[in-house]
Amino acid sequence: MAIVLLYWIYLLVSTVSLGIGFCAFFKLKNNNHFILPFIGGFVIAILAGLWAIWGNLGRVFEITLGILSIASLLLNRERLKMYIFSLKAKLRDLPLFYQILLGLITVFAIAQSASAPYIIDNESYYIQTIKWLDTYGYVPGLANLHYFLGQQSGWHIFQSALNLNSISGLFNDINGFYLILGNAYAFDKLQLYSKSKQPLYLAVSFLAVFNVFFFQFISSPSPDLPIFIITIILFAEFAKYYIKEEKERSPIILLFLLVIFAVYIKVIAIFLLPFPVLLYLKKKKQFKKDLYKLSVFSGLTLIAFVVKNSIISGHPLYPLGLFKQDFDWTIPVQLQQYLVEATKSYAFFITPEQYEHMNIFERVMHWIRLPKLHGLFNKTIIVVLLVFPLTLRNNILKKPYALLYLLSIVQLLFLWTTSPQYRFYFGYLVILSCLLAAQVIKRKKLIQLILGLSTLIITIPLFVPFSLREASNNEFNQELSSFSMAYIIKPHPITKYPDAEYKKLSFENFEYYTPTNIYFFWATGDCELPCVQKQQLMSFKEYFKLAPQLRTQELKNGFKSVPFPNE
Repeated sequence: MAIVLLYWIYLLVSTVSLGIGFCAFFKLKNNNHFILPFIGGFVIAILAGLWAIWGNLGRVFEITLGILSIASLLLNRERLKMYIFSLKAKLRDLPLFYQILLGLITVFAIAQSASAPYIIDNESYYIQTIKWLDTYGYVPGLANLHYFLGQQSGWHIFQSALNLNSISGLFNDINGFYLILGNAYAFDKLQLYSKSKQPLYLAVSFLAVFNVFFFQFISSPSPDLPIFIITIILFAEFAKYYIKEEKERSPIILLFLLVIFAVYIKVIAIFLLPFPVLLYLKKKKQFKKDLYKLSVFSGLTLIAFVVKNSIISGHPLYPLGLFKQDFDWTIPVQLQQYLVEATKSYAFFITPEQYEHMNIFERVMHWIRLPKLHGLFNKTIIVVLLVFPLTLRNNILKKPYALLYLLSIVQLLFLWTTSPQYRFYFGYLVILSCLLAAQVIKRKKLIQLILGLSTLIITIPLFVPFSLREASNNEFNQELSSFSMAYIIKPHPITKYPDAEYKKLSFENFEYYTPTNIYFFWATGDCELPCVQKQQLMSFKEYFKLAPQLRTQELKNGFKSVPFPNE
C-alpha cells in the first residue's frame, strides 16, 4: 500500500504539471481541479504514442517526461500554487461526513490496487502489451504473434509511459488513481447540490454507489474504467454548460479534449462526441478562433491512432479491416475477420455457427435472457431505457437528458450488431441510473445512508474471500481479489499468476516462451518476450494454415504471418 500511495503521488505530480503546462501554453483556464489530471494524462498519452513510433517507452522516455514535468512546474509556479491552494480549500469545504467517506474510499482503493489483478484480460494482453511498449515501442506486425496484442489502447500507452519500468515492475495502478479523482469529482458535486438543489449534481454524486463494481477494475490497467468515469464527468459538465451562459471558452474546449482522450483510449467512446459538438454549435460565435486548436488536437490524436494501428497490425482502423495497408507484416484478412466474428458471437454467448443462423431479434432476445451477471446488466439497461423518458417532462435539462438518452440507445443498437458486452455500455447505465435515482432520493439523511452503506460494502469483497461462481460462467473471473496484510508495504505482483512457470520453445525461425500452468487459450501473464500459448500457435497454424514468423533476426523488427500448407 505504501508503494502504491507513493506511486499515486508521482501520477498526480506528473499529470497535474503537464496539464497545467498544456493549459498555460494554449491559454486555457481550467476551473475544475479533478479534470486537470485527465488533461495531463491526455498530453502524456499522445506524447508517448508519438514517441513509440521511433523508440521504446523505457528509461530515456521516462527521463524526458520527468524533465518536461519539472520544467512545466517551474514555468507555471503561480498556476500550481493556485491549483494546490484552491484544491485544499475545495476538499476542506466538504462536510466532515463526506471527507471521511472520501478518505475511506481512497484507503480502500489503495488496498485494492495493492491486491492481485482481477480482470483476466490483464493476463492475456495488458501486461504483454505494456512490456512490448516498454522494451521496443511499436513493433511491426506484433498482432501476428498474439492477436490481442493489436489492441494497444491509448490507456496502455499511458500506463507504459508512467509505469517506471526502469525502476520496478510493480506499477500498473493508474486505474485506482483515476477512480479516486472520479469520486472526488462526485463529492464536489454533492457539495454543490447542497447549495443549488440541482438534481444533476446529486445524480453525479451517486457514482460512489457503483464503487464496489468499479473496484474490480482498478488493480489492472483496464481501459473500461476511464471510459466509465469520463462518461459521467463529460455529461455533467456538458449539461451544466448547456444551460449556463458561459462566456469563458476554456471549459468547453477541455470537454473536447476529454472526448478525444476517451476515443484514443477506446474507439467506442466516439459516441460521446456529440456532447461537446452540440455545445460548440450552440455557442460557436465565441469559439471560432479556437477551431484550429481543436483541429490540431484531433489531428494529432488521429495520426497517433492510425500510425500505431498501421505499425502493429497493418490495419489503420484495427480491428476493422478498412483501408488495409500492403505491408509484409499486415495481418491477413482471414485472421482479422476471425477476431471480429468471434467477438460478435462471444458477446451473445453463442457459437459463431449459432450466430449466423439467428436473426437480430433472436440474438437480442437471447442476450436479454442470458443468466447470471451478464443477464442482470442486460435486463437492467433495458428497464432503465424504458423508464428514463419519464424524467424528461418539465425538466430544465430536458435537451441534455434527451441527447444522453438518444446516444445511449444509438450505442446499444450499434453494439447489438457488433459486440454487446455490458462493459461497453456500462457508463451509460451508470449515469442514467444515477439520474433516475436523483429524481426520488432527495433527503439528506437518506443520501448519507446510501453513500455510507455503499462505501462499507466495498470492504466485503476487498477483505473477505469472495466468489462469483453463482454470478459468472467465466471460470477465470470467479474469484475476486482480496487484500492481504502482506501488501501493506509491497503490493502484489502485476499478474494474478506470480507462480506461473514458462517453457522456452522454438517455432520455425524464432524462440518464444509459453506458460505451462496457466491454462486458458490466450494466456501469457508476466513473461519474458516473446510470449504466447503453444496451443494458440498450433491451433492457428492448423486452422488458418498461417503462423507468425520473425521478419528479420531481431524482435524489434516484428512479425509477419506466413502460409504453412498441409504437411
